[in-house]
Amino acid sequence: MKRFQRSVRSLAVLVSAAAALLVGGTTGTASAATNWDATYTDADIVGAHAWGSLDVADRFFLRVNIKDTQADGHGARVYVRTTYADGGTRLESLSASGSGATNSTTWNYASSARKFEVQECRTEGGAKYDCARWHTIYP
Repeated sequence: MKRFQRSVRSLAVLVSAAAALLVGGTTGTASAATNWDATYTDADIVGAHAWGSLDVADRFFLRVNIKDTQADGHGARVYVRTTYADGGTRLESLSASGSGATNSTTWNYASSARKFEVQECRTEGGAKYDCARWHTIYP
């Protein structure tokens, strides 16, 4: 009988510990990362490759990568346009220059951000040379 009682107590301790872990693991801010890639979208342009991820939590965290994919004398740039609930916008850009060169960054945005769009461009001498169209990556 004592062995049975010890087994039941051990089982109860295990169940309590598992429940505490489950509750502890589910508290806090929900977060979901979404990968994006401008390839084969309206934002795609030959000579540039932009991709990354968007983490949606209390704030938005946008990871952006750009790669210069051609030895054509042009650099690569990605523009990110964000629209907020109040109608305001924010424009960011990231460049890489030289065939195979890459650059990465992470920007964070307030929870009032509503729409994220990207656009790949080629540059010449650091200035915008030609660009694809805008493509929505969120929502």
